[in-house]
Amino acid sequence: MKTLKNHLGVIFPLLILLFSIEFSVMADRVLSQYENSMTSDYNIIVVSKKELPKDLISAKILAFKELIRLDTSNVLERIKNEIPERNFKELQNSMPYFYSLKLSIFPSPEIMNKTAKDLEKISGVMRVETFSKTHDKIYRILTIFKLVAQGFTILIALMGVVLIFNQMKIWLFEHRRRISVMADLGAPYWLKSAMLYKLAIVDSAIATIIVCALYYYLPSMLDLALKDTGINTPSINIFNDSAVLFSASILTSIISVSLVMIRTRQK
Repeated sequence: MKTLKNHLGVIFPLLILLFSIEFSVMADRVLSQYENSMTSDYNIIVVSKKELPKDLISAKILAFKELIRLDTSNVLERIKNEIPERNFKELQNSMPYFYSLKLSIFPSPEIMNKTAKDLEKISGVMRVETFSKTHDKIYRILTIFKLVAQGFTILIALMGVVLIFNQMKIWLFEHRRRISVMADLGAPYWLKSAMLYKLAIVDSAIATIIVCALYYYLPSMLDLALKDTGINTPSINIFNDSAVLFSASILTSIISVSLVMIRTRQK
């Protein structure tokens, strides 16, 4: 019973630590997916007196992805019968060229403003519409969400580390007599701390398996909640993520054990 309690005392804070790390990874993937979705939907409208070759725009705009000429025939067709034929022909001849510019990234307000200024410098360009108000709001919301997610992750991770460290001290206190006897007999450091390191390794593996299993099945539960947003819940990369989580847990556990043992030697 005491052994189970010792294991749970380490596994629980490790679960907190690993859950926060994977939450940060998954949140970053969701945000990246949303940014990609916004990038594909975001367009800059360019109005020009003359045709704009793609080579010219791509040379001026670093984040250039695609330039699409917008067809104005439907608009002209709707007003054709509402104005005199002579005026219609004049309108048709003086109609500027409309383009939709797509970027390869979801730009920051600074990049967007620079892009607009670079476009306005091109000969023949009459107007550039970036829809900056809507864009800036979305960009700020994404930035705030990233900061909140990172802050939450750091806070929870620190809590997990503190709990692990305290649990190691409790375990050491329970075995202080055995360790003291071994020290008096001249036992080397690795032998005195072997049980503690074994506990750390086993519990790190158990915590990693639990967190990976949780995040493996979690996306299917969240798909229903996110389906209306057009975002697919990212799945855990079982091999890469489990390697990262196990490395983080084992590193934290071993550092905690080492610090506790060093303090014991100093005393």
